[in-house]
Amino acid sequence: MNPLLIVILALGLFQKEALGYPTKDETDAKIIVLQNEEMEPTILDCDYEIEDKPTFLTVKWFRDDKTIYQWILGKAPAPIPEFKNDVDSSYESSTDPNKQYSSLALINPTIETTGDYKCVVHTNTQSFTSHQRVQVVDVRNYTLNLYHNKIHNETQLECVVTNVYPRPTITIQSSDEDVVKREPRVQEDEDGYFNATVVVAVYDTDDDPEAYQCIVSFDGYAKNLTTVGTSAGSAGLSQVDVKMCLFCCLYYLLSKLKVVLF
Repeated sequence: MNPLLIVILALGLFQKEALGYPTKDETDAKIIVLQNEEMEPTILDCDYEIEDKPTFLTVKWFRDDKTIYQWILGKAPAPIPEFKNDVDSSYESSTDPNKQYSSLALINPTIETTGDYKCVVHTNTQSFTSHQRVQVVDVRNYTLNLYHNKIHNETQLECVVTNVYPRPTITIQSSDEDVVKREPRVQEDEDGYFNATVVVAVYDTDDDPEAYQCIVSFDGYAKNLTTVGTSAGSAGLSQVDVKMCLFCCLYYLLSKLKVVLF
Protein backbone atom coordinates (compact mmCIF):
# COMPACT_ATOMS: atom_id res chain seq x y z
CA MET A 1 0.00 0.00 0.00
CA ASN A 2 1.12 3.52 -0.74
CA PRO A 3 2.92 4.94 2.37
CA LEU A 4 1.17 8.27 1.91
CA LEU A 5 -2.22 6.53 1.93
CA ILE A 6 -1.30 4.73 5.15
CA VAL A 7 -0.44 8.04 6.81
CA ILE A 8 -3.74 9.60 5.67
CA LEU A 9 -5.77 6.65 7.02
CA ALA A 10 -3.90 6.76 10.32
CA LEU A 11 -4.57 10.45 10.71
CA GLY A 12 -8.25 9.88 9.91
CA LEU A 13 -8.53 7.18 12.58
CA PHE A 14 -6.72 9.36 15.10
CA GLN A 15 -9.08 12.28 14.46
CA LYS A 16 -12.09 10.00 14.78
CA GLU A 17 -10.89 8.78 18.17
CA ALA A 18 -9.83 12.23 19.36
CA LEU A 19 -12.80 14.26 18.16
CA GLY A 20 -15.59 11.76 17.71
CA TYR A 21 -18.32 11.35 20.34
CA PRO A 22 -18.78 8.03 22.14
CA THR A 23 -22.43 7.37 21.30
CA LYS A 24 -25.15 5.29 22.90
CA ASP A 25 -28.43 4.53 21.13
CA GLU A 26 -31.52 3.28 22.95
CA THR A 27 -33.07 0.96 20.37
CA ASP A 28 -36.44 0.62 22.14
CA ALA A 29 -38.64 3.69 22.20
CA LYS A 30 -39.83 4.96 25.56
CA ILE A 31 -43.65 4.87 25.44
CA ILE A 32 -45.71 7.58 27.16
CA VAL A 33 -49.42 6.75 27.40
CA LEU A 34 -51.42 9.91 28.03
CA GLN A 35 -53.82 9.82 30.98
CA ASN A 36 -56.54 12.16 32.16
CA GLU A 37 -55.18 12.34 35.68
CA GLU A 38 -51.90 13.99 36.63
CA MET A 39 -48.96 12.02 35.29
CA GLU A 40 -45.56 11.30 36.79
CA PRO A 41 -42.57 12.82 34.93
CA THR A 42 -40.95 10.71 32.24
CA ILE A 43 -37.20 10.54 32.86
CA LEU A 44 -34.64 10.28 30.09
CA ASP A 45 -31.14 9.51 31.41
CA CYS A 46 -27.94 10.77 29.84
CA ASP A 47 -25.35 8.00 30.01
CA TYR A 48 -21.72 9.11 30.39
CA GLU A 49 -18.68 8.53 32.59
CA ILE A 50 -16.23 11.29 33.53
CA GLU A 51 -12.68 10.04 34.11
CA ASP A 52 -11.26 13.09 35.87
CA LYS A 53 -12.76 15.98 37.76
CA PRO A 54 -13.69 18.36 34.96
CA THR A 55 -13.09 22.08 35.08
CA PHE A 56 -15.87 22.53 32.55
CA LEU A 57 -18.98 20.43 31.88
CA THR A 58 -22.15 21.11 29.88
CA VAL A 59 -25.15 18.90 29.22
CA LYS A 60 -27.59 19.74 26.45
CA TRP A 61 -30.77 17.94 25.48
CA PHE A 62 -32.28 18.17 21.98
CA ARG A 63 -35.61 17.06 20.56
CA ASP A 64 -35.45 16.50 16.82
CA ASP A 65 -32.20 18.53 16.84
CA LYS A 66 -33.83 21.50 18.60
CA THR A 67 -32.33 22.47 21.98
CA ILE A 68 -34.84 22.15 24.84
CA TYR A 69 -32.69 22.00 28.01
CA GLN A 70 -29.14 22.70 29.17
CA TRP A 71 -27.10 22.46 32.33
CA ILE A 72 -23.65 23.91 32.98
CA LEU A 73 -21.77 22.53 35.98
CA GLY A 74 -21.83 25.07 38.79
CA LYS A 75 -24.95 26.84 37.48
CA ALA A 76 -28.67 26.25 37.79
CA PRO A 77 -30.16 24.03 35.07
CA ALA A 78 -32.54 25.72 32.66
CA PRO A 79 -34.94 24.66 29.93
CA ILE A 80 -35.08 26.81 26.83
CA PRO A 81 -37.93 29.34 27.45
CA GLU A 82 -40.08 27.82 24.71
CA PHE A 83 -40.06 24.51 26.61
CA LYS A 84 -40.27 25.74 30.21
CA ASN A 85 -43.65 24.01 30.70
CA ASP A 86 -42.38 20.72 29.23
CA VAL A 87 -39.35 20.13 31.48
CA ASP A 88 -38.93 19.92 35.27
CA SER A 89 -35.54 21.58 35.66
CA SER A 90 -35.52 20.96 39.43
CA TYR A 91 -35.25 17.18 38.96
CA GLU A 92 -31.98 15.79 40.39
CA SER A 93 -30.89 12.60 38.68
CA SER A 94 -27.83 11.77 40.78
CA THR A 95 -25.89 12.58 43.93
CA ASP A 96 -22.78 12.71 41.75
CA PRO A 97 -22.06 16.44 41.24
CA ASN A 98 -21.05 15.72 37.64
CA LYS A 99 -24.48 14.20 36.88
CA GLN A 100 -26.76 16.06 39.29
CA TYR A 101 -28.99 17.63 36.63
CA SER A 102 -28.03 15.55 33.61
CA SER A 103 -31.35 13.75 33.09
CA LEU A 104 -34.34 15.20 31.27
CA ALA A 105 -37.63 15.14 33.22
CA LEU A 106 -40.52 15.49 30.76
CA ILE A 107 -43.78 16.83 32.21
CA ASN A 108 -47.18 17.79 30.79
CA PRO A 109 -46.76 15.46 27.80
CA THR A 110 -48.78 15.88 24.61
CA ILE A 111 -48.53 14.18 21.24
CA GLU A 112 -45.94 16.83 20.37
CA THR A 113 -43.66 15.27 23.01
CA THR A 114 -43.05 12.47 20.50
CA GLY A 115 -39.62 12.76 18.94
CA ASP A 116 -35.97 11.77 18.78
CA TYR A 117 -34.11 13.01 21.87
CA LYS A 118 -30.38 13.50 22.02
CA CYS A 119 -28.14 14.26 24.98
CA VAL A 120 -24.75 15.86 24.26
CA VAL A 121 -22.13 16.20 27.01
CA HIS A 122 -18.93 18.23 26.75
CA THR A 123 -16.06 18.53 29.21
CA ASN A 124 -12.69 20.16 28.67
CA THR A 125 -11.33 16.77 27.52
CA GLN A 126 -14.27 14.51 26.64
CA SER A 127 -17.53 14.41 24.70
CA PHE A 128 -20.49 12.00 24.87
CA THR A 129 -23.74 11.60 22.94
CA SER A 130 -26.77 9.41 23.65
CA HIS A 131 -30.05 9.01 21.76
CA GLN A 132 -33.54 8.02 22.89
CA ARG A 133 -36.78 7.78 20.91
CA VAL A 134 -39.97 8.86 22.74
CA GLN A 135 -43.36 7.79 21.42
CA VAL A 136 -46.58 9.20 22.87
CA VAL A 137 -49.78 7.15 22.64
CA ASP A 138 -53.15 8.89 23.10
CA VAL A 139 -56.33 6.77 22.99
CA ARG A 140 -58.23 8.60 25.71
CA ASN A 141 -61.10 9.71 23.46
CA TYR A 142 -61.11 7.17 20.67
CA THR A 143 -64.10 5.50 18.99
CA LEU A 144 -63.95 2.06 17.37
CA ASN A 145 -66.74 0.36 15.42
CA LEU A 146 -67.03 -2.69 13.18
CA TYR A 147 -69.85 -2.29 10.63
CA HIS A 148 -71.13 -4.73 8.00
CA ASN A 149 -73.12 -4.56 4.78
CA LYS A 150 -74.67 -7.87 3.63
CA ILE A 151 -74.97 -8.30 -0.14
CA HIS A 152 -76.14 -11.80 -1.17
CA ASN A 153 -73.47 -14.18 0.16
CA GLU A 154 -70.87 -11.45 0.56
CA THR A 155 -70.32 -9.45 3.72
CA GLN A 156 -68.40 -6.21 3.61
CA LEU A 157 -66.77 -5.50 6.95
CA GLU A 158 -65.82 -1.92 7.71
CA CYS A 159 -63.67 -1.09 10.71
CA VAL A 160 -63.53 2.58 11.68
CA VAL A 161 -61.31 4.08 14.38
CA THR A 162 -61.19 7.79 15.17
CA ASN A 163 -59.19 10.21 17.31
CA VAL A 164 -56.08 8.13 18.00
CA TYR A 165 -52.34 8.83 18.03
CA PRO A 166 -49.95 7.69 16.59
CA ARG A 167 -50.84 6.36 13.14
CA PRO A 168 -52.71 3.05 13.64
CA THR A 169 -52.55 -0.36 11.98
CA ILE A 170 -55.86 -2.22 11.55
CA THR A 171 -56.28 -6.00 11.36
CA ILE A 172 -59.60 -7.83 10.93
CA GLN A 173 -59.42 -11.40 12.21
CA SER A 174 -62.01 -14.16 11.93
CA SER A 175 -62.98 -16.64 14.63
CA ASP A 176 -60.87 -19.33 12.96
CA GLU A 177 -57.90 -16.97 13.24
CA ASP A 178 -57.66 -16.17 9.55
CA VAL A 179 -56.25 -12.69 9.28
CA VAL A 180 -57.74 -10.34 6.74
CA LYS A 181 -55.45 -7.35 6.64
CA ARG A 182 -55.63 -4.36 4.33
CA GLU A 183 -53.90 -1.02 4.21
CA PRO A 184 -56.30 1.39 5.96
CA ARG A 185 -57.35 4.74 4.61
CA VAL A 186 -55.79 7.09 7.15
CA GLN A 187 -56.41 10.80 7.61
CA GLU A 188 -54.67 13.17 9.99
CA ASP A 189 -56.82 15.95 11.42
CA GLU A 190 -55.75 19.52 12.15
CA ASP A 191 -54.83 18.59 15.73
CA GLY A 192 -52.48 15.80 14.66
CA TYR A 193 -54.77 12.87 15.53
CA PHE A 194 -55.61 10.04 13.14
CA ASN A 195 -58.87 8.62 11.79
CA ALA A 196 -58.65 5.36 9.85
CA THR A 197 -60.98 3.04 7.95
CA VAL A 198 -60.45 -0.39 6.41
CA VAL A 199 -62.99 -2.37 4.35
CA VAL A 200 -62.72 -6.07 3.48
CA ALA A 201 -65.10 -8.52 1.78
CA VAL A 202 -65.76 -11.96 3.27
CA TYR A 203 -67.98 -14.76 2.00
CA ASP A 204 -70.37 -16.91 4.02
CA THR A 205 -70.13 -20.57 3.04
CA ASP A 206 -72.81 -21.80 5.45
CA ASP A 207 -75.71 -20.56 7.52
CA ASP A 208 -73.66 -20.17 10.70
CA PRO A 209 -72.54 -16.58 11.26
CA GLU A 210 -68.80 -16.15 11.65
CA ALA A 211 -67.34 -13.86 14.28
CA TYR A 212 -64.82 -11.20 13.37
CA GLN A 213 -62.61 -9.03 15.50
CA CYS A 214 -61.23 -5.64 14.52
CA ILE A 215 -57.82 -5.01 16.10
CA VAL A 216 -56.18 -1.60 16.14
CA SER A 217 -52.50 -1.59 17.05
CA PHE A 218 -49.64 0.89 17.27
CA ASP A 219 -45.99 0.30 16.50
CA GLY A 220 -44.02 -0.41 19.68
CA TYR A 221 -47.09 -0.42 21.96
CA ALA A 222 -48.18 -3.76 23.43
CA LYS A 223 -51.86 -3.00 24.05
CA ASN A 224 -54.48 -3.06 21.28
CA LEU A 225 -57.95 -1.61 20.77
CA THR A 226 -60.50 -4.28 19.79
CA THR A 227 -64.16 -4.67 18.90
CA VAL A 228 -66.13 -7.74 17.78
CA GLY A 229 -68.88 -8.35 15.20
CA THR A 230 -70.26 -11.27 13.17
CA SER A 231 -71.02 -11.88 9.52
CA ALA A 232 -74.70 -11.86 10.47
CA GLY A 233 -74.58 -8.79 12.70
CA SER A 234 -72.31 -5.97 13.70
CA ALA A 235 -71.12 -3.80 16.53
CA GLY A 236 -72.92 -0.92 14.85
CA LEU A 237 -75.68 -0.33 12.29
CA SER A 238 -74.88 -0.41 8.58
CA GLN A 239 -76.03 2.37 6.30
CA VAL A 240 -78.86 0.17 5.03
CA ASP A 241 -79.99 -0.53 8.60
CA VAL A 242 -79.97 3.17 9.44
CA LYS A 243 -82.07 4.08 6.39
CA MET A 244 -84.58 1.33 7.19
CA CYS A 245 -84.90 2.52 10.79
CA LEU A 246 -85.49 6.10 9.67
CA PHE A 247 -88.12 4.96 7.16
CA CYS A 248 -89.98 2.94 9.79
CA CYS A 249 -89.91 5.81 12.28
CA LEU A 250 -91.19 8.27 9.67
CA TYR A 251 -93.95 5.89 8.57
CA TYR A 252 -95.04 5.41 12.18
CA LEU A 253 -95.14 9.17 12.86
CA LEU A 254 -97.14 9.85 9.70
CA SER A 255 -99.64 7.15 10.56
CA LYS A 256 -100.14 8.68 14.02
CA LEU A 257 -100.51 12.15 12.51
CA LYS A 258 -103.18 10.85 10.14
CA VAL A 259 -105.17 9.41 13.05
CA VAL A 260 -105.05 12.77 14.86
CA LEU A 261 -106.13 14.78 11.81
CA PHE A 262 -109.00 12.51 10.86
